[in-house]
Amino acid sequence: MTDEPRQDADYEHFLEHFSRDRDRLFGYIYALLPHKADAEDVFQRSSLLLWKKFSDYDSSRPFLPWACTIAHYEVKNFIRSVHRDRLQFDADLVDKIAETRGASTTKPDLRLDALRLCLQGIKSVERELIELAYRDDTTVKEFAETNELSVQTLYNRISLTRRKLLSCVKRRLAQQGAAI
Repeated sequence: MTDEPRQDADYEHFLEHFSRDRDRLFGYIYALLPHKADAEDVFQRSSLLLWKKFSDYDSSRPFLPWACTIAHYEVKNFIRSVHRDRLQFDADLVDKIAETRGASTTKPDLRLDALRLCLQGIKSVERELIELAYRDDTTVKEFAETNELSVQTLYNRISLTRRKLLSCVKRRLAQQGAAI
């Protein structure tokens, strides 16, 4: 008998947890580092380390706080190892930010849930603009040129869509009695 079925089950279990919490884990790391490229680097390192240490994970406890603890140490290691001539957060500041962010990872993110629902309720064109602004590698200028729009027109449309989403999120949170 081989260990392969057990490894496959562990991998599936890991992926279930990781895929559910990956965006919040990245947000946690990005809150601790001032540069997105550094946050992406540490996120990759943390992701690999999480998989390597997954056998140590206690499945009776929430995954995200455990993952954030490991990521916190990866951030600290990164800061210690980087000796560049640019702004880096002090290790004590990182600890304070991590403590504050860590407390919020155990609560469900009602705003994020509301935003997801609101995104489903907008037109596909509006959703495409938001994805352009936050996810895609294409710049607004490139998108405007490709679609024969002025850059200002595109920014105005993105701004209107953001306001529409904000209003929707506020309404949903008010209906749930949650604070913004």
